[in-house]
Amino acid sequence: MKINADELMELAIQIEKNGKEYFSAMAERSENPKVKQIFNFLVREEQSHLEIFMKVRERLAEKQGEEIQVADEYNTPEMSAYIQAMSDGRVFPNLQSHSELASEIRDDKQAIYHAIGFEKDTVLFFSDILGILGPNDENRSLIEELIRQEKIHIAKLHTLLSSLK
Repeated sequence: MKINADELMELAIQIEKNGKEYFSAMAERSENPKVKQIFNFLVREEQSHLEIFMKVRERLAEKQGEEIQVADEYNTPEMSAYIQAMSDGRVFPNLQSHSELASEIRDDKQAIYHAIGFEKDTVLFFSDILGILGPNDENRSLIEELIRQEKIHIAKLHTLLSSLK
């Protein structure tokens, strides 16, 4: 089974764009300075991740349509179906407009719960990418670092949530 690297990077870019838009909307909506600060921090982080994936995508474009050889344990019909489901928008799935979503959020706690869920989904997606990549893929360390950063985001959000209780 082969996966188009450009499609995988497009998914990662879209995840980061959606996260950035959501965090930006939540920062604007909140009146709590601590909440605003964390969401604005996350906006900057998502922008940084977005730029990283765009650079990776550019490097991959130089290889023009090269496909990623999937790790052996992902070479099953079940995993093929899973990867297809993943690429059909499993993370940040078809969110309504971010301003609409923001208007549906009742308070900062709910916004933070949503943000934690989004970050967990992102960690899961990036972990899936690691599983797909072979053990010697040149992008492994980059993806591992992004997973680490997303986990830090979850910890920051959890700490913020605890301080609001």
